[in-house]
Amino acid sequence: MKYLLDSSAWLAHLFGEPGVEQVNLLFDLPQNEINISTLSILEVYGCLRSMGRQAHWPEIWTVYGALFTKILPADEAIAHQAILLRTVTPERLPTIDGLIAATAVVHHLTLVHRDLHLAAIPAHHLPQLPLADK
Repeated sequence: MKYLLDSSAWLAHLFGEPGVEQVNLLFDLPQNEINISTLSILEVYGCLRSMGRQAHWPEIWTVYGALFTKILPADEAIAHQAILLRTVTPERLPTIDGLIAATAVVHHLTLVHRDLHLAAIPAHHLPQLPLADK
């Protein structure tokens, strides 16, 4: 299977939060492709910085950079797909999350996340694997 980890899933794994076991299972199967959006790099760093833990970023990136199959850029096709996702989602869809979700759609990946606003995207527009919250 091919997956795109949203920043929320990466953070759950990094901090051992609810959903970590599901992410571990994805990483454990060698046939799985685990990808991220370049935008998640900024979001995860931003979370570390808000916690005063940005000095740990180089070691975190060394570990996770080796685990991810691909780091996918945001481009024009992804921007247009994010617009489409915003039009079909009844909830507010923040820009970065919309771009990350659109990256999953454009690259035919299942989005792994634990965000309620991403769960509001209709499943026929975006294959999703929501993480357990407990």
